[in-house]
Amino acid sequence: MVTMIDEIFDRQYQAGRQHLNTSIVDGVSRLGRAVLNAFTVLNRIEYQSPWTPQPRRARSH
Repeated sequence: MVTMIDEIFDRQYQAGRQHLNTSIVDGVSRLGRAVLNAFTVLNRIEYQSPWTPQPRRARSH
């Protein structure tokens, strides 16, 4: 009986750890993408030449 309780506890513990690890990886990944996006935007602002013609978007009617 005790062995069965230990196995149930272990399964729940492992599932919880897996969920925690997945959440951490997802959070760090999102943070990395946000930081990369911020640096990309800042780099574009810093080195964008104002005299270069900007691409125009096509208008849809």
